[in-house]
Amino acid sequence: MGRPLKILVVEDQFVEANHLRLMLKKAGHSVIGMARSVPDAKYYIAEQKPELVLLDIFLSGKETGIDLAEILREDNIPFIYLSANSNEEVLSKAKLTHPQGFLVKPFREKDLLITIEIAEYHQQYGIESSIRKELLFQKQLKTIVAKRGNWDERVLNIITALQSLISFDLVMAVFYIENKLSSRVLGYARTGLHEYQLIGIEELQNITALKESEINELRNKSKVETNATFYNGQDFINICDKTPIKKLFASSMNMKSNLMLPVPLTLTENGGLYLSFFSREANNYNKNHLTLCERLQEPLIFAIENLISHDKKVDKKHIASEKPVAVRNIKNLGFEAIIGKSAALLKIFDHILQVAPADTTVLITGESGTGKESIAHSIKNLSNRKDKPFVKINCSALPSSLIESELFGHEKGSFTGALERRIGKFEQADNGTLFLDEIGDMPLEMQAKLLRAIQEKEIERVGGNISIKVNVRIIAATNCNLEKEVAEGRFRLDLYYRLNVFPIQMPPLRERKEDIGLLARHFIAVYSSKTGKNVTEISDSALKSLLSYQWPGNIRELENLIERSILLAKTDIIENIPLPAFDETKINPKSNDWYFKTIQENEREHIINVLEKCNGRIRGVGGASEILGLPPTTLASRMQKLGIKRNHF
Repeated sequence: MGRPLKILVVEDQFVEANHLRLMLKKAGHSVIGMARSVPDAKYYIAEQKPELVLLDIFLSGKETGIDLAEILREDNIPFIYLSANSNEEVLSKAKLTHPQGFLVKPFREKDLLITIEIAEYHQQYGIESSIRKELLFQKQLKTIVAKRGNWDERVLNIITALQSLISFDLVMAVFYIENKLSSRVLGYARTGLHEYQLIGIEELQNITALKESEINELRNKSKVETNATFYNGQDFINICDKTPIKKLFASSMNMKSNLMLPVPLTLTENGGLYLSFFSREANNYNKNHLTLCERLQEPLIFAIENLISHDKKVDKKHIASEKPVAVRNIKNLGFEAIIGKSAALLKIFDHILQVAPADTTVLITGESGTGKESIAHSIKNLSNRKDKPFVKINCSALPSSLIESELFGHEKGSFTGALERRIGKFEQADNGTLFLDEIGDMPLEMQAKLLRAIQEKEIERVGGNISIKVNVRIIAATNCNLEKEVAEGRFRLDLYYRLNVFPIQMPPLRERKEDIGLLARHFIAVYSSKTGKNVTEISDSALKSLLSYQWPGNIRELENLIERSILLAKTDIIENIPLPAFDETKINPKSNDWYFKTIQENEREHIINVLEKCNGRIRGVGGASEILGLPPTTLASRMQKLGIKRNHF
C-alpha cells in the first residue's frame, strides 16, 4: 500500500459513505470528513485541504460531483469518481474534468485501495514530470547562454527548448527598449517535429501580401500585454479586433488561440522581450499556463540579460542576424515509421514525447487504418523499455474461449487440448510493453479479469492457482467509440478509465490532407522498390484526385491504392489513381464521430427495430424470435451479448 492520505468522502448516501470510511481507516488512511453535498465539501476543503477526494457524481442539492470536480482541478486536488451511473452524457462531462480514476459501484475493498494507489501515482508523476521538464529547460537555458551564436540562433534555441512546456504553431518575439518597439521582426512557425521556419518581415510580406510599412503600422497600433495572459475561442476573436497584428496572424495563418509570456528586463528601464505564442487549436491554453509563465520568467530574464550582456549593447546592429536561420531540422528519432508534418500529427508527436518516458497506460483511438499500431511502436521505442519485448494481441481476432488463455497462459491439462503448459502474452511481455489491439471487442466477462491483472500487476494461468507477478506497460487501441460502448453496457466503465489514463486520438486522413502528398511519395518509393518498377512520381492531376477524396479507409486505403497504381503505371509517373466510387453525402468530413458500423452494431440495431415493431414481445406468434427466425433462448442470449435492455425498445 502507498503512504497514508488525508481523504475527503463526498457521498450523499450515509451507509455507503460510512462503509468507505471504514475501509479507508482499516487501510491506514485518515478521513477528514463525509460530505453529502457540494457546499459541505467546499467547507471541508477550505478547513483542511484533502490529499484525495472520493467523489460521487450525483449528490444532494443542485450541484453535482462534476461541478465540484472543476474546483478540485483548479486547486490541484486529485479525485476519483464513484458512480453506478454509466449514462453517455454524464460520462462525457465527467471525462472533461480529468479524474484520476473511476470506481463503478459496487466495488471490492481491494479495487478501492488499488485505484487510490494508482491515483496517487499519477498525481505524483504529473507533478514530478512537470518539475523534470522545467529543470531540463533551465539546464538548456544555461547551455544556450554559454554557447556562441547570433541573436536569431539563440532565440530559436530558447523557443525550441520551450516547445516541451508550451505547445504552439507560431511564436513571435517582440522586443521593447525604453518603451519603444524594436523594428526587428522575429518569429518562428513550427513546420515539423523539430523544424521551425523563420518568420521575419520578408516572410510576413509574402504571407500577407502587405508592404513593410503596412505591417509596421499594424505593429505600432497593437498594444503588448505586460502580464501573462491567454486568449481562447471567442476571447481570442475579441482581442484580435482590438489588436491588429494578432488579427493579421489569425487571418493569414489560421491561428485560433494565443498566450503572452512577458520577460521584463532590468538592464533597460521599461523594456523587455515579449513572447507571443499562437496555436491553431481554439482552446490550447489554460490557467496552468499562466502559473507556468510565472515560474519561467526568472530563468528567462537571467538568460536574455546574459545574452544582451554578451552582445555588449542592445541595438539593431547587434540583434540583427549575421546568417538568417531559415529552418531548424533535426532527425525524427523514434518516429521513422510515421510520415507527415500536419499540425494534427505534430500534436500527436508532442503527446508521445510527453508520455513515452513514463510507464503510464496509453489508449490510442481512431478509425481503422489511421496508424494506431505505428504510434504504439513509437511510444515503445522512445521509452525506457525500448530494448524489452513488445507483444501484441488482437482482441477481435480470437474467440472468447481462447482470449483468457492467450493473455494469461494455461497449465497442462487445464482444458481439453491443453497438452502442455503455455506462457501467455502478459508473461511474454514481462518488463516490456503489451499492445492490446481492438480492445473494444474484448468480451465483457474477460474485461473484469483484464482490469484486475492491470491493477494488481499479477496474473494466474488458466488451470493454475499460483499468482505470477508481471511488470508490463499497457498500450491499448480501438476504432470503437468506447464511451458509447460503456453507455450501452458492452464495456466496463472502470476498465475504460483505467486504460484512458493518457488518451491519444488519431486524426483520420481526411483531416490530414497536407500529409497525403508525403504519404503518397513514401508509398511510391516503397512499392517501386518491391515491385521492381521504376515509378518515381505522381502527376498533379492524380494528386488533386487524392486530395479531393474522403478516405474512408485512411492510410491503409491510400497505401493499397498506390501499390495498385504502381502495378498499372506505364511510365515512371502515376498519371491516374483508380479511386473507388464513394457516396460523400453519407459522411460529414468535419465530424470526428464518423465511422462505418460494425456487423455487431448493425445486428444490434436490427434486433432493436424488430423488438420495437413487436412491442417488446419475444415469444409467440408474431414475436421477435419468429420474425428473426431464432429460438427465443438464442435471441435472449444474443440480446444479452449485445447489451440490449428493456429500455432500448
